[in-house]
Amino acid sequence: MKKYRKRIRIENATAFKLEYFDGSGEKKYKEFVTEKSMEQFHKRQTDFLYLAINRYAFVNEKWHRFLKLTSPYVFERELESINKFFKENIEAENLQSFKNEEN
Repeated sequence: MKKYRKRIRIENATAFKLEYFDGSGEKKYKEFVTEKSMEQFHKRQTDFLYLAINRYAFVNEKWHRFLKLTSPYVFERELESINKFFKENIEAENLQSFKNEEN
C-alpha cells in the first residue's frame, strides 16, 4: 500500500525565518511574521556584506526549508541546480570564498 505525504502549504505558515551571513562572518537567523516582510528585509541588504543562505516556513509546528523561484515554471535543465540547493550546506568557511569572488 502506497503511503501519501501531506502536502506542505506555504499559506499555512505562521512564521518565516531567514538564515544568512553578515559582515562578521557568522551565521545568523532572523524571524518574520510574513514572507513579504522577510523579502523586504532581504532586498534592503544590498549595501551590506550579506549572503542569504536559506529560507524557512513554520508550518504544522515544524520549520520547513523552501526555495523561492523566480518563475512558476521550472525547466528540466534547472532541476539540477534546485536539487543541489537542497543538498548543499553552506558553512562559515565557504563564506570566505564568496568574499574573494566579489573583490
